[in-house]
Amino acid sequence: MVYTNNHPDYTIANEMRLDRMESAPLYLKIASDLEAEISTGALRPGEKIESERTLSERTGVSRMTARQALRHLISKGLVETRPGHGTFVGSRKVEQRLETLSGFTEEIRRQGRQTSSVIVASATRRADETTAKALSLPASAQVHSLTRVRFVDGAPVALETTDIVAGMAPGLLERADFRSTSLYDTLRSEFDIVPTIAEQTLMAGLADANIARTLATEVGSPVLTLTRLTRDQSGNAFEYVRSTYRGDFFVMRVNLSLNPERPS
Repeated sequence: MVYTNNHPDYTIANEMRLDRMESAPLYLKIASDLEAEISTGALRPGEKIESERTLSERTGVSRMTARQALRHLISKGLVETRPGHGTFVGSRKVEQRLETLSGFTEEIRRQGRQTSSVIVASATRRADETTAKALSLPASAQVHSLTRVRFVDGAPVALETTDIVAGMAPGLLERADFRSTSLYDTLRSEFDIVPTIAEQTLMAGLADANIARTLATEVGSPVLTLTRLTRDQSGNAFEYVRSTYRGDFFVMRVNLSLNPERPS
């Protein structure tokens, strides 16, 4: 077979995989070899891989076949395209557990990943209609509003706007550098506000031009839209969050159990 992998970790299991691929379409054989290189670490997260033209020339197939192979890997979330830059091995997914309330910074660091933020807007302002309704605030109420692009391991993965009831955390925006500091840590330490329970919704969507540009993805690529209303230890609503996540970066996980009183 023409398409082989000489990486030292290429094992008997991979050889068996090749045997099974003998009758598969040619593009799947090429995609399978690239997937093996990714799984063994020969191709690392963030590393640029061959263009479809280079891949077609190396393997002796048409560019259409090479394109199909790359599209197959994209559909599996193993590689990603960056407009104007090429195709890269995808970063490993960020897992968010839905049964545990934690801030973005805390959750990412818990997984041993690097996180940072770019502040797009930061101001104390009158709550907009949606925020005021969510937080049950009067029309004239003020909120601390913080909009950030969130990064994981150097890649932009989310655009997030957080509104905090200003009266519960006076001077919040001046208390810390929220490019790197956890908002929840600051609320706990400076204002004795402990995030305790939250109501959260998730919706699937497609990236518009602004989101695509901000998160370095393509228009029409999948995104997850999140809203969260958070309450403190006394049951007071203090936070309303609106976020858009890159769909190819996140896995949402929740543990479920059967209610013994309502069997299926």
